[in-house]
Amino acid sequence: MKPSHRNTILAAALAITLAPIHINADEPKPAVKKADDAKLDKAEPKADKPAEPKKAVDAREAQIDAQIQQWIPQFTQQYRPILTAELNFIRQVCDLTPEQRPKIKTAGEASLKEAALKMAELQGGRMRGGVRVQNEQPNPQRTIRESIAKVLQETLTPEQMAKYKAEATQRTALRKRAAIRCVVARLDGTLCLTAEQRDKITESITAGWQDKWEQWLMLSVYGDQYFPMVPDQHVVTHLDADQKSVWSGLQKVDFGFYFDGGIAEADDGWWGVEPAKADAPTQ
Repeated sequence: MKPSHRNTILAAALAITLAPIHINADEPKPAVKKADDAKLDKAEPKADKPAEPKKAVDAREAQIDAQIQQWIPQFTQQYRPILTAELNFIRQVCDLTPEQRPKIKTAGEASLKEAALKMAELQGGRMRGGVRVQNEQPNPQRTIRESIAKVLQETLTPEQMAKYKAEATQRTALRKRAAIRCVVARLDGTLCLTAEQRDKITESITAGWQDKWEQWLMLSVYGDQYFPMVPDQHVVTHLDADQKSVWSGLQKVDFGFYFDGGIAEADDGWWGVEPAKADAPTQ
């Protein structure tokens, strides 16, 4: 075969071989496109349907709200002795007229429900994941006293109100002094305090007094098992090394506003309002 013919055949074969390569280079590559689509799908996942998680959240919130409603009667029953004590105090001090009594009694019942609701909502907040901070726990005694005092201001005569304020101030001071003496006496019995230590601890607690510490008067209810949560700065700085060791090992609790039985409801019709029905739900 002549070289010229052979060259022609080789050139034609080479052209046939390279033709598909040039055509494929100009066309899109399906395999690569599919891979890109897969990457896009992974980068942008389809959003979940919001109805399902929202439904679960709503169900949980409804369950918590229902639990709060169940707690309210329980806390109402638990705090009723506080209201009873306050109403008895007003009854003894203020010499109320028959026209004044129903309004004060009704306000007292409203204050009791307010105190119970605050505590129930606090418990519900914890169930919702809320963080409890120091001193966050409501003080039902303060709630009841302050709510009733507002109504007394509107209902009592100036003479009655002046007498109530004077007696209430004296009551607060006496209960504060009794609570402090109760705790210091308990500390003395355990730590064998000197007279100087007793005086210094008493002065320190008095200077840093908090209203909720009035609950220390319930110390006897717990027998000899627990001590109240007296802040260390009021005690430790006045102790020697041995006493500090004993103090650090004592079991301490934060006395809550809990009454088991408490003061009986003295509802003899004097207030002119129908006695409250049982607070606790029927078991």
